[in-house]
Amino acid sequence: MFNKAKNAPPENKAATLIPPDTRSSATPGTPTSSARPSLSVIGGHTQVEGDINSDEDLTVEGRVSGIITCKQHTVTLGASGYINGDVFAHTLQISGEVIGNLVALHRATIHKGAQVSGTIVAPCLVLEDGSIFHGSIDMNPDNEVLKSAFNDATGSATKTSPKTSSPKTTVDKRAFASASDAEHDTTEAKAND
Repeated sequence: MFNKAKNAPPENKAATLIPPDTRSSATPGTPTSSARPSLSVIGGHTQVEGDINSDEDLTVEGRVSGIITCKQHTVTLGASGYINGDVFAHTLQISGEVIGNLVALHRATIHKGAQVSGTIVAPCLVLEDGSIFHGSIDMNPDNEVLKSAFNDATGSATKTSPKTSSPKTTVDKRAFASASDAEHDTTEAKAND
């Protein structure tokens, strides 16, 4: 029935095995240069109230109320995402809704369908057709807000007075006197007269 020789060499089973992953020769837990950059995701059914400091790319599909600081990486806001607060990032990709100030060291892109109310400070800005923007834009790379926000990230420490005990974000927020805030203050002052 079967025609198999008794003295036939054994089959080479190593050919059917999958070789081990040789992409990383480092020991476990040791970062490698070919490693994929890490990414944090705030899911579509997640709400965050408070400040976020991230040392990796951040994608927001849910809702965030607070300051997002991701100075050396990219912050991406998905089409269904919502941010109520300021965002400091190397690169910004905005497709959802933002009520707050956006500060990007490199580039900010406001995609079609996005709604942004606030101040945008970035040396390079892309506003796509179909996006909605209310506020002011400053594309001066020498902007004081940009310099102070990214002083550590750029490695170019400028000589400043000694730091006060108040948080830096408070100083940064005060630097954004938007037209709507000034208008509100004027209206309120008139109402109190």
